Amino acid sequence: MAEVLVGAVLEKLANFTFDKVIEKALSFYGIRAEVEKLSREFNYIKAFIKDADRKHIVEERQMQLVKDLIDIAYDIEDAIDIFHSECPEKLKLPGILGRLGRLPKEISKIPFLYQFQQEVKQIQSRIREINEFRERYEITTLGEDRIPQSNPQLIPTVDDSEVVGFETHRDNVAKWLLDEEYKSLAVVSIVGSGGLGKTTLARKVYNSGDVLKNFGKHIWITISQAYDLLKILQGIAKDLCISSGNTEDVNELAENIRESLEKERYLIVFDDVWAEDFWETIKNAMPDKNNGSRVFITTRFENVAMKADTKYDPYKLPILDHEQSLNLFLKKAVPKKHQYPDGLPDELKSLAQEFVAKCRGLPLALIVLGSLLSTKPYDFHGWKGLLDTMSWQVDGSECIDVIATSYEYLPLAKKLCFLYFAAYPEDEYIEIKDLLRIWVAERLIPQEDTRTLEETAMCFLEDLVQRSMVQVSDKDFDGSIQSCRVHDVLRDLAIQKAKEINFLIVCSKPNDWMSCNKARRVAINYSSNVNELMGDYANPNIRSLLLFGDQSNLDCSKHKLLRVLGCITGWSQQVLRNFKGLPHLRYLKLNSEIEGQEREFGEWIRSMKYLETLDLEKSSHGDLSKWIWQVKTLRHAILSYDDCNTHAPPTSADLTNLQTLLYVNYGESRPASGPPNITQVRNLKIEVRNFSMEELITLLHNLKHLVNLDIRGISGIDLGKIIWKNFPFYENLKCLVIKMGHDNERVLTTDIDGNKTLVLRDDTLPPHLIYLELWGFKFVSDPLSVLQKLQNLKTLYIWPKKEKVLMSWRFRCSVGGFKQLEELVIDNLMVDEWEIERGAMPMLKSLVIQFCDPLRVPLELVHLPSLKILRWNTDIQTNKDIIRSICNQRPDVEYYVHPLIQFLP
Repeated sequence: MAEVLVGAVLEKLANFTFDKVIEKALSFYGIRAEVEKLSREFNYIKAFIKDADRKHIVEERQMQLVKDLIDIAYDIEDAIDIFHSECPEKLKLPGILGRLGRLPKEISKIPFLYQFQQEVKQIQSRIREINEFRERYEITTLGEDRIPQSNPQLIPTVDDSEVVGFETHRDNVAKWLLDEEYKSLAVVSIVGSGGLGKTTLARKVYNSGDVLKNFGKHIWITISQAYDLLKILQGIAKDLCISSGNTEDVNELAENIRESLEKERYLIVFDDVWAEDFWETIKNAMPDKNNGSRVFITTRFENVAMKADTKYDPYKLPILDHEQSLNLFLKKAVPKKHQYPDGLPDELKSLAQEFVAKCRGLPLALIVLGSLLSTKPYDFHGWKGLLDTMSWQVDGSECIDVIATSYEYLPLAKKLCFLYFAAYPEDEYIEIKDLLRIWVAERLIPQEDTRTLEETAMCFLEDLVQRSMVQVSDKDFDGSIQSCRVHDVLRDLAIQKAKEINFLIVCSKPNDWMSCNKARRVAINYSSNVNELMGDYANPNIRSLLLFGDQSNLDCSKHKLLRVLGCITGWSQQVLRNFKGLPHLRYLKLNSEIEGQEREFGEWIRSMKYLETLDLEKSSHGDLSKWIWQVKTLRHAILSYDDCNTHAPPTSADLTNLQTLLYVNYGESRPASGPPNITQVRNLKIEVRNFSMEELITLLHNLKHLVNLDIRGISGIDLGKIIWKNFPFYENLKCLVIKMGHDNERVLTTDIDGNKTLVLRDDTLPPHLIYLELWGFKFVSDPLSVLQKLQNLKTLYIWPKKEKVLMSWRFRCSVGGFKQLEELVIDNLMVDEWEIERGAMPMLKSLVIQFCDPLRVPLELVHLPSLKILRWNTDIQTNKDIIRSICNQRPDVEYYVHPLIQFLP
């Protein structure tokens, strides 16, 4: 596991140069030779740790040896980073080295060089001491090789909700939720231990067609161990579309929720409740209108369920029986059915029985263990080797033991990536783009020739998902993972392992700071002013500080080695002064008010030599272009969506590392001499004003890696005349968003002229698009009849120019059209007829039509096999009747008919 850490140190040792004067001093006093010797020593350490990870370690002596080597790697990294941080300041002091670099005879007269020399010598002494211990205690053989590490190919993960065998339990619980004889508000509870599948069962019940149809309001809230009543109420208010504002008054918010819930029958799920008094705390917001509303609770503890006012006894979820356990295990261990078309060989079947018996009927243990075996050779020796090397306990902790085994068998670099999940609050939905950028900033991802670091990081994440150590929460338009979470049992394991090697400490309450004096990374999972505690227990060598609460007054002035900092909520000039320095910062995410402090903030950003990610999407700021485009190391620049005030990079900008450029303004101040050097950009979102066709083509011409393109503010450009085949990204482009004019409102109000009329032809748009939005155009013919030929398209939004004249053409979707389309939203198109042939849109799941009256609802919607959601804004009674008729024939479809849907992506 520590090979990644040691490798990073070796890289620093190999590149340990700074300044000609310093280089001369290092050689003059022999420090260079000592550093080179230390580097050679670390090569052996790296090899030893790699062997340790490859072999099965069971002895405490061996584990302690690895931990000691990790501590040494940390210390040498600290010494190098501190030396680099202080050198510029020290060189400015008169009398140290002098302007000509004259060197005193004694190194002790150069304090920062002398201190570094002593630290190097001390580390060398500790290495010698460890070698003596190793020989004295005969730590020579690490153990036998584990079963070989295969290179797993990503296998589509089995949907665990369909394999756990909970159909009977689902029906039993649903019967209580739908009990028509009991009209009073009731609490239904599922009780079971961690890893037993409570949330999986609750999801199956919650998403079942009968339950969805019988409740007007459906809300899912995750609670966890440490819960904040205000945030829970705000979450409910958000789902009810109640404006919670900035109120901190719990009683007022509860009353607003109560009034909203009184209007119709509701179902609210509180998942993973720990506190015994939870129901007493929340019940005042839950009205009882004698209409069969239900509250649904999952918990590990029976006393939590018993405290709720309910007619029904807690539903105690049993463990899986042997047949169910074996079924679930094999679906994970051997996901490819063709692997053994005639059934599992007897020798593997016997081993499978042993694995299943060890898991004691716990679904999470079966899933994780089966997923681990799916990455191993499908033979007797591979399975038997794993079974023999596993250390099984019999004290009721089987689930965590299985998961720990899966963790130990992770490849080296992926272990540290998994440990990073410890930083996130329990049941947090983790944004993948943020996570991957942090992994890259932390140097946890190895460089590969054929992929970017971010692409390799995504492969790491997909592997963790395939091993069932990470759960996918949501997917992006192209099927890639958009957000994820980890089961609380897995999170507990990550916290434990991260703490063992001082990799990361989680602070859930103020007193946790006392254990942070050696931690390399700190995650603060609560809101308060922690400055005093940070002062008392400050660790100046912290590399990452992740904040999941309001820490607006945080002072990081003592943490000069920070590489990762996010997300600071709130900002002031005083706070900015507290953040001066931080020369090693690579990742910065703020949710703050910067406007009015652009110069001071920009000067600070410009001073950073290693900054890779600057995320200000949720911050308010003005134009920062004078400063941020001078940071050559930028990989991801995400600016404010609302402001779009920062001008695009100038032609002189050297941004060859830039991959993400979001929300910049190509306005009147755009460079006259051509586009900037941003040839590696993959994700581009810009606002353009008064652009000509030639300027737009020039801008896009060199972006051969472009995957996502979002252009807003277009005027005076005939998109129908753009020849997309001439662009180097023609084959790569997946997402295209084009907004006419520079009005950000949903309905654009600018006048239509000839150039804003979009005539769609078969070759108008790139053929491999997966996601397409078209805003503010006037269509002179049916857009669907052309767009349906984009055979990879999965999501389509059309918001044309608001038009009060009924169009002479009609919508038409032909057989074979929109083969992959899953989501279709149409807004403000004045047509009256839509023809849908059988076989069109076979994959369509969600259809939203608003402000399109007098468009008649096509009866053919009933034949769309995949349709699950139908939302139609209409005042026409005939349309309402047709929709209800369709949904009576299709009880699996969730539908809304409302004059004010106002659906936005």
